[in-house]
Amino acid sequence: MLKFSKSQGLFLFHFCVLVFCGLLSTGFMANAQGGAFNANDLSQVRSENISDDQLKSYIAKGKERGLSAEEVMQMASQRGLPASEAAVLMQRVRDLESSGQETITSVDRSRQEPTPLPVKDQAIRKSDTLPSPIFGSSLFSREGLNFEPSMHVPTPVNYVLGAGDELIVDIWGAATNVYQLEVGTEGTVVIANLGPVYVQGLTIEEASRRILQKLKTLYQGLDSDGSDQRTFARVSLGRVRSIQVTLIGEVQTPGNYTVSSLATVFNVLYKAGGPNQIGSYRNIEIIRSGSKVANFDLYDLLIKADQSGNIRLQDQDLIKVNPYERRVAINGEIKRPGLYEIKEDESAVNLIDFAGKYTDYAYTRQMKVYRNTDSEREILTVKADQLERLSFKTGDSLVIDRILDRYANRVVVSGAVWRPGEYELTDSMTLHDLILKAEGVKPNAFMSRAVINRLKDNYEFTIVPFNVKEVLTHPELYDIVLKNEDHIEIKTIQEMREDFSVSISGAVQHGGSFEYREGMTLGDLLLNAQGFKESASEARIEIYRRIVGEAAPDRRGKDLAESFVMEVPRDLSLNQNDRNFVLMPFDQVYVRHRPDYQVQKGIRIEGEVMYPGSYTLKSREERISDLVKRSGGLTAEAFIQGAVLIRQPSRKTTPEAAIEGDMGEIIKLEENKESYIGIDLARILKNPGSSEDLFLMPDDIIRIPQELQTVKVSGAVLRNTEVRFKDGKGFKHYISRAGGLANNARKNKGYVVYANGDVAASKRFLCFSRYPDVERGAEIIIPEKEQRERLNAGERISILSAVVSMAAIVVTAITRL
Repeated sequence: MLKFSKSQGLFLFHFCVLVFCGLLSTGFMANAQGGAFNANDLSQVRSENISDDQLKSYIAKGKERGLSAEEVMQMASQRGLPASEAAVLMQRVRDLESSGQETITSVDRSRQEPTPLPVKDQAIRKSDTLPSPIFGSSLFSREGLNFEPSMHVPTPVNYVLGAGDELIVDIWGAATNVYQLEVGTEGTVVIANLGPVYVQGLTIEEASRRILQKLKTLYQGLDSDGSDQRTFARVSLGRVRSIQVTLIGEVQTPGNYTVSSLATVFNVLYKAGGPNQIGSYRNIEIIRSGSKVANFDLYDLLIKADQSGNIRLQDQDLIKVNPYERRVAINGEIKRPGLYEIKEDESAVNLIDFAGKYTDYAYTRQMKVYRNTDSEREILTVKADQLERLSFKTGDSLVIDRILDRYANRVVVSGAVWRPGEYELTDSMTLHDLILKAEGVKPNAFMSRAVINRLKDNYEFTIVPFNVKEVLTHPELYDIVLKNEDHIEIKTIQEMREDFSVSISGAVQHGGSFEYREGMTLGDLLLNAQGFKESASEARIEIYRRIVGEAAPDRRGKDLAESFVMEVPRDLSLNQNDRNFVLMPFDQVYVRHRPDYQVQKGIRIEGEVMYPGSYTLKSREERISDLVKRSGGLTAEAFIQGAVLIRQPSRKTTPEAAIEGDMGEIIKLEENKESYIGIDLARILKNPGSSEDLFLMPDDIIRIPQELQTVKVSGAVLRNTEVRFKDGKGFKHYISRAGGLANNARKNKGYVVYANGDVAASKRFLCFSRYPDVERGAEIIIPEKEQRERLNAGERISILSAVVSMAAIVVTAITRL
């Protein structure tokens, strides 16, 4: 049973009241008792009194409020709507949806191509057949097509005139004139000075002769047939009339249609959306004046391009689309799978022709027909020579399978032959024959062993080994007869050994691993590495070689590698040592740097010196005082107490950098930040070379500020600020100028960072606190207390309950002792 929310239920009640009360007021329903209508009792509703437009309108309103058609019908049934009437109405809703009309859903009226569903493997088939597209339906449902009759064509000689047509009479020669004559409702055209001429029901050719005969009385030159004719005339069709035709039966949109008098049966069918799901494409009747004048078969037009049955319509013609009688599905390896109508005298051969014949991979030796009997389904096997005699029943499904993906006479050769690939297996073909067809083996073929992968009768593979050299040199002794699906694999020498390489690193341009080649020397490897770097020591090149050892030694040796120290000229010119020392696979070469080779390293001094900027570190023993001296000394504005040394980290990493630990775990490295080192520049300059005068390191920065006049206060204070420095004022003075301590301040943990980077912390002894002195340019920092998440009321109650329970357990245990 459906469940509705309160708002949905209220809407359904009012919706049903409005729908069926509206039907009463418009006369589509009548109360059988003639009394007042009860909105809670819909037992008197009859489906035949509800039109399609009303049904669509009411269901669409329900969908706007989130209710499906099924929900509306169930609610109506709860109000007394008979189940039979609800079922009829629901079926009408489904019919309207399937016919593509604007309905119930908010989808627009545009017709869409039905999507063909794939046909499953027919070897194991479910009880229900899969739906297929109806052949020809896509023509009527495809957007962008136009089958309106063309108005820019010569007038057909058999065109029959009627009221509304316009005739144009052109006269030229000795006299000129143009008549535009419209056929009136009485079937006549009126020519000035001649009176009416009756043309209703005449062809254009017959009407032309009649009008010209009348015009001869006005234009004397028209009646001469000889060479002395001086006046000429021609009758043509101007504007064509509109006619009304009616479509009934199994079409998407039956009704009356106003079309051009040049329209054919197909033009009107397309305008109506074509036959519906049960409409016939091959039994379309054209009824004129109560008699059937033609029977139109759409297959003649769609398949044979034959328009002989596509006759031109006349006013008040009736087109009737009958239900199909026999429809058969064809699927599988066919070019146009779908549903086709088959006449009684047509066989499977005709059906295959309709579907465009087989695809390139169709299995045509036999096919399967799935058929519905009175009680169940059955399957028929039809051989190719039985297709002419096969007659279908409606609902049959013909399935053409795909040929097997296997070969009856194939052998394959791969690997070290000149033309690997697939070859035809001929009678008594041998392994030697196949290798010759592949134009022989390559020079790098592994000759001592190859294999044939042979497929046994149970579809398992077995291996047949052979010696390539023996087969090629003595085929009479070692050749092997091939079988279908044999796969011969001949390896190369390179595939049968480990990839040989040598590596080089150190002071070379492009170090790395290089392919080993026989006879390679140290100079050759250096050439591949694009030579030495400027810092390379060509006098010390170390080579480390693998120890291969014996296959079965008495005991394991102690050495892990052989080592050699070589010297190679910087220009890589050949010498006797280079010629004699040949590299071996997997050698590792290291080119060392020159011990005294140094790249210039920079240092920097900023602020109040005569020549601030970057300098090059001259020696390993250069100190702070030396750099101040090289920069021209201090300026008069230098604040010497605020000088600081900034040192860069020795190893630069990023926050994402990580290393692998001893146990394989990933350890993230913190970002190395520059460090500030407090220095006493006044003492350094007074005593150069003292322990205070630190040695400089690459990338060091000495920063000497101007005189500072403020003290910065930050951290757990009411406001982070800078306070003007006053001699004699202490720690608490500057805290008070920042508004005092915040509630989360750690009162006794404040500290001072001086301008030169030194740090002094507050100290506490018993109840007494001692705060550090404050100098110009210093920063007072008050740490914040750690934020702890407070328990909410529920958590407190839970903990209290646990404590009380434990206490009760303890008391109970004690009382029982």
